[in-house]
Amino acid sequence: MTRAGWRAIIASTCVLAVGLTGATWAGAAKPTKDELQVIPYGFSVDCGPYDFGFENVVKGRETLWTQTFFDPRGNPVRIVVHDSFAETDTNSVSGKALSVSGRTVTTYDLVAGTRTVVGKEFLMTGPGSGAVIHDVGRVGFDAPFHVSVEAGRHDVLHGDVDQLACRALANA
Repeated sequence: MTRAGWRAIIASTCVLAVGLTGATWAGAAKPTKDELQVIPYGFSVDCGPYDFGFENVVKGRETLWTQTFFDPRGNPVRIVVHDSFAETDTNSVSGKALSVSGRTVTTYDLVAGTRTVVGKEFLMTGPGSGAVIHDVGRVGFDAPFHVSVEAGRHDVLHGDVDQLACRALANA
C-alpha cells in the first residue's frame, strides 16, 4: 500500500469514528473531545516504478485526537482532527535511514463542505542535509482534492510522496 493510501485510511477512519460518536451527543452544545490511541504502522513502498532497485521500509507511529463542535440544536457543524506522526524510512538495500515527522490540525467544516489543513504535513530530514522533503503551511480544499487556498511550501501536495521519499533514500 502506498503512503498516501495508508494516511487516507487513517484519516477516513478517524472522521467516520467521530461522525458516529457525534450522533450519540446530538443534544450536546459543548464541543466533545475524543482521544484516540497511538497507532503504530509499518509498510514497504516499492521504489522500482521510480527506477530505484530497493524498497522504502517505513515504520512509525501516529497519534490522533478529535474535537466535534455543534450548533445550538446539537447538530455537528465542525470536526477538528489533531494528527501527529513520527517515522523512519529505510532503504532496504543500503540500510540508510531518514527521519520523517508531521503535526497538523485539519478542520472539516460540515456546513460549508470544506477542509483546511494547517501545520507540518510532512518533513523528511537527513543527517547533515537538513530538510529533504518539506510540506508545511496551510491548504484549503473546497472539494475532496481541489485546492482553493494555499500558503507555504508543499512538496508532497504537488508531488508523489513515494517517489520523493525513494529519491531521497537513493541519495542518502
